[in-house]
Amino acid sequence: MRTISLNKEIEQFLRERGAIRVGFANQQTLAGVPDITDITYKLPEAKSAISFAMPLDKKLIRAYLAKKLPNGRSNFEKHMFDLYIRIWRIEKELVVLLQKKGFKGAAFFPNNKFREDIPGWRLKVVPELCLRYVAVASGVGSFGWSGNVGIKDYGTTILLGAVVTDAVLEPSDPIPEEESFCNDCKLCARVCPLKMFSDKEAFTFKMGGREYSYAKRIDIRRCIIGCMGLTGLHHSGKFSTWSPGRFEYPEDEDEVTRLLVHSSMTKGKWPQIPDGSKGFNVSVDLGYDIQISCGNCSNICFGDPKETAKNYKILTNSGCVIQKENGEILILPPEEAEKVFQSMDPKHMRLYDYNYKRGLKKRKRN
Repeated sequence: MRTISLNKEIEQFLRERGAIRVGFANQQTLAGVPDITDITYKLPEAKSAISFAMPLDKKLIRAYLAKKLPNGRSNFEKHMFDLYIRIWRIEKELVVLLQKKGFKGAAFFPNNKFREDIPGWRLKVVPELCLRYVAVASGVGSFGWSGNVGIKDYGTTILLGAVVTDAVLEPSDPIPEEESFCNDCKLCARVCPLKMFSDKEAFTFKMGGREYSYAKRIDIRRCIIGCMGLTGLHHSGKFSTWSPGRFEYPEDEDEVTRLLVHSSMTKGKWPQIPDGSKGFNVSVDLGYDIQISCGNCSNICFGDPKETAKNYKILTNSGCVIQKENGEILILPPEEAEKVFQSMDPKHMRLYDYNYKRGLKKRKRN
């Protein structure tokens, strides 16, 4: 028996708590990508998935992109983490609501929670449930070129939540391609520090009998290294993320392994300021110590071409981050940042780039 009226009650429940979009999916509408859309992973009896989106504060994102000191990074990080916690609590409240009606439910922490039962999970980063795919299948949002999910007027400046249940809910329709927020400007690809995804080739797949596509992934490890802050300098050398890391991404597989091993040796060695307002440290434990430094591909898109272009200009002119021996963060123009970095004690420099001399020569050639 389908509980269509329950759909409306759930939507009202979530909208009252700040959700801007709510949608529903089931095993049929999610079929085709079993590794990341298995709604029975946490709840074997699951029949339906509930997806919803919450908006991020665009003013804080702008300050973050512009690298405004002293708190442009920490304010946005707190806002994002607080919203993740809020989503998690809403999910658990929704599970209680379902239980009161005689149904089972399971909540999913909205980010940075991966299936640790999969060998090599730290590099494969397979989510317990891919909230992006559930959101697209349920019509909450659609894929942008970056692969992030967005909504008109919001772009990809949203966070997603999901709950699975054994209640049989009426699935909602995906957003038609012509109503997508994405205009294929591909600025998201241009601001990725390590070119994790293509600016030309698309990855196409089917889910629920429908065809979807977004940018082809070149190597997920590029994103891992950039997002955990080991490297912040954009491949052009003209701007950086909030990370002072300057490790050059190697093309050789052995060198990639060396870089990842080195990251574990770097953890905790970048200087910190006790109040946390200026210092930055590399985050190497996926699922644990995470300090936001990038997210360029999602933060840049406001769902309005003019506003997104403005964000691109803000970010690419925001300068480069350098971290002094005492933990203080400096934001400098690229040429000046390079000079200051090269003037530092070699022992301190090696914390941010063990091949700093080779990297300097390469940047000079370019």
